[in-house]
Amino acid sequence: MTEYSFCETLAAYAWHIRPLTAKGRKLSGGADTKTLCGLEAAWDIKAPILIADRSSGVCRKCVTLYQEDKQ
Repeated sequence: MTEYSFCETLAAYAWHIRPLTAKGRKLSGGADTKTLCGLEAAWDIKAPILIADRSSGVCRKCVTLYQEDKQ
């Protein structure tokens, strides 16, 4: 089962979601996968992904793709 983390890009205008590798979260930088919407992730955010809705300041495309994977 794929694990995910909230993350930010260098622009940091919105939170995104990215799949984690076996190395886990990269809270101080060095994210090793792209966001679900295809952007380069910079670092992860410690907040757990409990509910990611379209009004929460999280990238809409990432939320949609995350929800599709979790169904």
